[in-house]
Amino acid sequence: MKLAIYGTGSSGLEMLELIMYSEELRKQWEELVFIDDTKAPGTFQGCRMFPFDGFKETFQADGIEVIIAVGEPAARKALYDRVTGAGYRLGILIHPTAVVSPSARLGQGAVIKDSVSVSSGAVIGENVYINGISLIGHGVVIGAHSQISSHVVIAGNTTVGTGVYVGISACVRDHIEIGDYAIISMGAVVLKSVRPHRTAMGNPAREIAESTQVFK
Repeated sequence: MKLAIYGTGSSGLEMLELIMYSEELRKQWEELVFIDDTKAPGTFQGCRMFPFDGFKETFQADGIEVIIAVGEPAARKALYDRVTGAGYRLGILIHPTAVVSPSARLGQGAVIKDSVSVSSGAVIGENVYINGISLIGHGVVIGAHSQISSHVVIAGNTTVGTGVYVGISACVRDHIEIGDYAIISMGAVVLKSVRPHRTAMGNPAREIAESTQVFK
């Protein structure tokens, strides 16, 4: 099985290095390639690179998995729709230093980076990106296409909706709900539920505006 990383920006480079510096991860895929719609066919960091149309001409869906290396939730969803609509399967990437409970469930396309803890009974939706040194409590549910930044703590039995962005070092208390397409600002201390399509920031966090995320 081969792996395609969709995106050659900073997240794509991070993902490549994450894989290349781990013997355990390197063994999972016989070849790494990149997809980038803004560049002509060529190479990136020594790997073959294609725009998506060229990728489809080169690889059959049954021989390759795709990981999306873009952080912003709306962009993640757009690329997810393109990849799955063409019949390709998303892979799951878990850094060897992450601790994922055997009772947790991970959707296709989930990326769990270094030193993340995913506790018992947590449900991580499809195409969710969890950055390093974050803690996901027991029974937490995170909806598809969401981005959890580094050093985030989400306490037990909280529900995070679809397409949510949670900024660096935010803390979310237990037993509350973060609505679909909300934005939680970096460093926010979220003590009560946040409505869909809202931006919350501060300590304690307050809804300050409509979310700027645009989903199609």
